[in-house]
Amino acid sequence: MKENRFIHNREEIWQTFENALNEYERKRNVQASTNVEEFVDLYRAVSHDLTVARTRHYGANLITRLNSLVLRGHNLVYVSRTGWLENIFRFYTNTFPREVRKHKKWVLTSLILFTFPWLAVSYCISKSDTFIYTVMDRSTVAGFEQMYDPSDARHDTNPPASRQLEALGGYIQNNTSIGLVTFVSGIGFGLLTIFVLLFNSVYLGSVFAHLTVIGYGSTLYPFVIGHGALELTAIVIAGAAGLRLAVALYFPGNLGRQTALRQGIREAMTLAAGFFTMFILAAFIEAFWSPVSLPNIVKYLVGGTLWVLVLSYFFFAGRNEISRLSG
Repeated sequence: MKENRFIHNREEIWQTFENALNEYERKRNVQASTNVEEFVDLYRAVSHDLTVARTRHYGANLITRLNSLVLRGHNLVYVSRTGWLENIFRFYTNTFPREVRKHKKWVLTSLILFTFPWLAVSYCISKSDTFIYTVMDRSTVAGFEQMYDPSDARHDTNPPASRQLEALGGYIQNNTSIGLVTFVSGIGFGLLTIFVLLFNSVYLGSVFAHLTVIGYGSTLYPFVIGHGALELTAIVIAGAAGLRLAVALYFPGNLGRQTALRQGIREAMTLAAGFFTMFILAAFIEAFWSPVSLPNIVKYLVGGTLWVLVLSYFFFAGRNEISRLSG
């Protein structure tokens, strides 16, 4: 059977199932409905259609749509039968990393936008002693130099708990505001999201490059390597969420504007919940671990381990469940 005819024959069932999903998601409980059996029958029918579409190698848009419906149906039934703690655990161990992999196209785009300007400005600063002042003023540069000056005795002492708590509040506010701006900027056709990514890339790249060139890397890198794994990765995911939001709002494709909008906003919000959590965790590490006076080798080992754990999490977490659901 040709794809167009397949869609024509099954579209009513898919739309009925999606309408049921929307209704049940508002109630947050499938079992409270008197139509549970009908819902389960629809779920099985759509799951079968997904298998057929894959077997016949139908288009990616169709497979993506059916896969989304099947996962939503499974998640709804599963969530309705479990407690809120288990739901939270499942979100972070399955849903969030799965959504990041699902949107790898936007994650990769965000990574390129965040990485290439960083490398370019780093190269320029390595070739010119004055290039840094085209990015930020002299007082700002002087502030960073003072903060990471290896000769400063503060690097050899641990900060008091009161200062760490104060710093925690500032880090949370700064991190989450960056993520929020990057994400919400997606409503501007994605152009604002791109601008925010480029701006942060150039700014951070300039700071890192300048401090490295003047020989302050011995204090900079042991401090940032611990929280950098979560913070930098979260920025990239925030960019991906913003781009996904832009696509949902302005480029619905073949799904229809309302369908694409509902699906896109739901997926972008899932990414947002995840990267906001990462920003908060990064703030705790930056406040309570990063400033602790320890040998650099310890900082590098812990920081390197965190990078491996974060990357492994996004590559591997939730794969067993998605394989079981998708067949």
